[in-house]
Amino acid sequence: MQRRIAARGGAPLVDMALLTQPRFAAGCLLVLLVFSTASAMFLCYALLVQTGFGLDALTAGLIFAPASVGFVAGSMAAPRLVARFGTRAIALAALLYGGATATLMLQVGAAGASLAPWSLVPALVWLGAAQGAVNTPLVNLALGFVEDRQTGMAAGVVSTLQQVGAALGVSAVGMLFSGALEAYAGASAAERHAQAFASAMHFNVAAILAAAALLWRLGRRAPAGQAATDSSS
Repeated sequence: MQRRIAARGGAPLVDMALLTQPRFAAGCLLVLLVFSTASAMFLCYALLVQTGFGLDALTAGLIFAPASVGFVAGSMAAPRLVARFGTRAIALAALLYGGATATLMLQVGAAGASLAPWSLVPALVWLGAAQGAVNTPLVNLALGFVEDRQTGMAAGVVSTLQQVGAALGVSAVGMLFSGALEAYAGASAAERHAQAFASAMHFNVAAILAAAALLWRLGRRAPAGQAATDSSS
């Protein structure tokens, strides 16, 4: 439909030619992958500590709050790191993000019902810092792949993909989480939810590692200076 509108000389909502640009298409895929993990983590964490371990909302929020401090620190450091090292800095941050997610997955899965929720704080701070270092420059990186006249339309596409990614992530981990709950039906609520969290986080780890690989590939194709320009534009 959008192509037909453009062919008639109209103004399409989305110029489909945007998505035929390989680097912008890669940027869109990155946004989809990375933003699919954030809402998924929030959902699984809340189910783990509140439904599984019976914590009230305030305590659950206090445990997670240090991750926000880490996110702010990572966000503030990201522009300087990208300006110096280019896209590979974001790729490294993505690997750290994946490492933090895998650490939480293994920690919760190994502890099971004996997990002390407050023991998650160090890994959550790590997670927040790495996530901030990835998320902050990612949108600018994607928009840096298009011409200036296409920036407004491209921003709309990227913004939409953030929401689509969040919905995709929640759907994917929701299926994994509920499947694990059924598999551990005979265990205690804490054990069931701990194993369900660990199972669901396989999606996040896979999505983040795929994003890191794509970021590294983009970094190899572009000079560091160009990558820095794209990410800070």
